[in-house]
Parts: sequence; C-alpha cells; structure tokens
Amino acid sequence: MAYVKIEPITIQLQGGLYIGAGYGHGLIDRAVARDGQGRIYIPGSSLKGKVREACERLAAAQGLRVCRPPYPHEMCGKKQEPCIVCRIFGTPGGRYDESLGLHWDNACLTEAWTKAAKNLPLSYLRTQVGMSRRRGVAREGLLFTDEFAAENLTFQTCISGHLPLTAVLDELGRYYELILLLAGLKMVDALGGSTSQGAGRCRIELPDKIVVEAEDWPQGELGVTWLLDCLELLDLYKEQVEKAG
Repeated sequence: MAYVKIEPITIQLQGGLYIGAGYGHGLIDRAVARDGQGRIYIPGSSLKGKVREACERLAAAQGLRVCRPPYPHEMCGKKQEPCIVCRIFGTPGGRYDESLGLHWDNACLTEAWTKAAKNLPLSYLRTQVGMSRRRGVAREGLLFTDEFAAENLTFQTCISGHLPLTAVLDELGRYYELILLLAGLKMVDALGGSTSQGAGRCRIELPDKIVVEAEDWPQGELGVTWLLDCLELLDLYKEQVEKAG
C-alpha cells in the first residue's frame, strides 16, 4: 500500500450544474447541494462515480477484466483477485480494508467565487415539464422547478488515501493504478443530472505533480503528464498480473 494525494483538482463548469440535495424549498422542487453555510458544492461521491465509470471504459478498451457495478453479485469479492478498477475504487466485501482506500473530498468553490457569492447569484432556476417517453408529449400535472449552479463556477477538491500500486514492468515510478485513475479524471466532461440536455459540462484540471509515498519510491512525487503519457501501457497489465499470479 502507498499513500497517494492528488491536490488541487480543479473543476471548471462550462454549463449549468444540477446535483440535487434531495429536497426542495419554496417554489423550488429540487435544490442544488449546499453546505451548512449555504455554499454550493459538488459531493465527492458524485465525482467518484463519474471517474469510476470513465476508468471502467478505459480499462475495458484496453482488454482488461472489469467487473459490473453496481450489482454486488457481479463485482469482485473476497474469493478473487480484484480487477484494476476495484483496486482503485473498492468493491463490496472486497479483500482490502476500506479504511485504507482513497477518500474523495467534496469539491468546494474557490476562494474567488466564494467572495463573489456575496454580490452575485451563483444559481438559477429552470422550470420544466415532465415528458411521457412512450407518447412523446407532456405529462399532465408534472410541472417542476429545478435549481442549477451557474456555469463558469470553479471548484477545487482533493483525493487522498492508501492505494495498492503495481509497477509497470516492475519499473518503479510508473504504476498502472495511478495511470488509470488520472486518465479517468481527465476523461470526465460532465457531472450531475440533465447531462443529456447540456447541463453539467465541465473541464477537470490536474496538478503538475502528485504525492506518492511508498517504501519503493523515496522521491515522494510523480509528474502527472509523465503518467498520462503512459496510458497505452495499460494493455500490459493483464499479462503482467497473470504472470505474477
């Protein structure tokens, strides 16, 4: 296990964002997620889910074995070696201690936008009519109002914790799990709901270096661009892991 920290991860909205808080108020049927001080944020679980989906697609494209969440009976368990995606994100009943996994912080507004919130509205309302997919017409009595975070907002977050690392061809400094995780983060281009209607478009920027503290890596940091340039090496993972097994 190695300690990994990726900070700061910057999320730049390019469209209105809807990530519901699970409740409404006043004339709003579904409000955006806000913290105890009323500030809009992106739950870490929402980002984690999107990044996992991206990593699953990337791993499958490289011919790697990938289980099928969210169904526990189709995911890796205690009786088998976890797939590379489960090594990063965990799995129900998995072999690794959950306390040693990665922690995904909530993404909070940058300081500049937090200050701007005192004078600018950072959300807007959108009233919509529910549609009948079968009939292709508006459903009677289904008019609702959602709250969206405004486009151009910028959030920052951090991912940190312990991760099992497998060195590419046993060459230290290049690790399959880190390559896939960083590529998955860069691949995410939308968050939240109503993405089919253009909401939630975003761009994710990563730091130049990430912290990696492992017994076999005394330098303590790795370059992000260098790891991303190794994406094509993921197809070696299957053969290397099978040989090791």
